[in-house]
Amino acid sequence: MLLTYTGRKSGRRITIPVGYFDWEPGTVLASTFAHSTWIPNLRTGPTGRLRIRGRDYEAVPTVIEDHTAITELLGVFADRKSPREAKMVGLPGDRKPTPEELHEAGAPRRFVLFQLQT
Repeated sequence: MLLTYTGRKSGRRITIPVGYFDWEPGTVLASTFAHSTWIPNLRTGPTGRLRIRGRDYEAVPTVIEDHTAITELLGVFADRKSPREAKMVGLPGDRKPTPEELHEAGAPRRFVLFQLQT
């Protein structure tokens, strides 16, 4: 997907490619590493624009940075998604991850849940 947001310091519109997962109806989940420079721009921004499969959406981002919340989200992710997708976020793809593996996989990651506006 393409994410377009306004830079908090520059005020410029910036568009970047971001990997995502369909999450719940009307929402997508993006995963990135903690050092990603686009995350701070979404903490206080009211909306961003997403281009998914050729369609444009306004989206309200919720940045998930708390490690406990990330670990819990990864547990849900492991239950919902395929082994291939689990590997993409650092989880084992061949079995249910242990609490320690969820904790370890979440340490370098941040997630953004985008609520798509219609």
